[in-house]
Amino acid sequence: MKKKFLCLLTLYALFSCSDPIEPSLEQDAENFELFDFDNGQSNEEFILGLEVIGDKLFFLHTNFPGFIDKQHRAAPLCCLTSDLNNRFKPSFTENYIIHPIEDLNGLVVFPVVPGELRTIIFDELLGDEWKGARLVTGFQKEHFHSEKNFDLNGNHLILNLQKDGNLAILILEINFGTGFHQLELKQVTEIGNLGLESHSNSGLIIQSIKKYEDRWIAHIRSTGNGMGEGNSYLISKDGGTEKLPGPTLGSTNFRFYDFAKLGPQEYLITESPIGRISYGSSPVSENKAYITEINGPLVIRSDGQKGLIFIPGTNVIASIENFRENGISNHQLKQLDNTGIANDQIYDAQFFENKVYIATKSGLFVKSQENFWEEIRLP
Repeated sequence: MKKKFLCLLTLYALFSCSDPIEPSLEQDAENFELFDFDNGQSNEEFILGLEVIGDKLFFLHTNFPGFIDKQHRAAPLCCLTSDLNNRFKPSFTENYIIHPIEDLNGLVVFPVVPGELRTIIFDELLGDEWKGARLVTGFQKEHFHSEKNFDLNGNHLILNLQKDGNLAILILEINFGTGFHQLELKQVTEIGNLGLESHSNSGLIIQSIKKYEDRWIAHIRSTGNGMGEGNSYLISKDGGTEKLPGPTLGSTNFRFYDFAKLGPQEYLITESPIGRISYGSSPVSENKAYITEINGPLVIRSDGQKGLIFIPGTNVIASIENFRENGISNHQLKQLDNTGIANDQIYDAQFFENKVYIATKSGLFVKSQENFWEEIRLP
């Protein structure tokens, strides 16, 4: 592992932050266009994730992190990489982007603010009790869906570790310091069994997780249960948990996957493996109105009016509209035109400054938001 980390540091020394690169895109492109990073790296590589934070769109390319500014110019951050595991979705914060190392025994910590590239190696940080620990993986094998079982929220990192066949959910409070030098572990909290029934006592699996304000929402199941079992919980940084209710119709089990904020107290929420979609004042509300369901985990995004949905690892994108009043009867689903990305696997998407950015296995694609909501063109 240390040899691989030295490789990362060598690349870091050769690649530092630079001024934003002018975009080379049509102002109102009718089709999706490949975004040109123009930094000597291949544009046609895996884009592992996207996140809008403040006035920037952050991304993690398989070879480097960076951001896109309001003028749609790309600026690489800090360092080249060559050892990231592409089965996972990265975690973005205003200070750091973190992502698993290829062999899953740690995380790379990319600085967004001035700082240096660092790593969190689990057995080095946690001690002998966790020697040989790895991130849990392999529970999304039916399709190539990105795994979502760790997340950084402020200076608290929640993650799902496995060691010797036993699985655990830990919350690590970390002192990141000034952005330089070694990270320091302040406290470790382990999530209990949550009262979930299981045929196995070997631990808990995070099916999906996402930040919600200063806490997390997670779908958790026991190792002896299927992917559609378990429940969803609101998790506090101190390890406190609260079981969350599901929508008004359908299964009483709430199997959280994603949410999109449309406006103040207005959210669309999706579940997995059955892609139930609901609408409510918050993802943790007791009154989530059922809209519809689609077979598969659904990533959901919104421009504030409509919802964009897709199953990660596929090339089909769709809109959901007219869901606010009596959504179960009035909603409309429309397959959207994907010309330009029809042969790509989609993994993330974000609306940013009147454009839509799509992260795929073959690069980052962009299209004018004005032209985005067009239905698929029939031959």
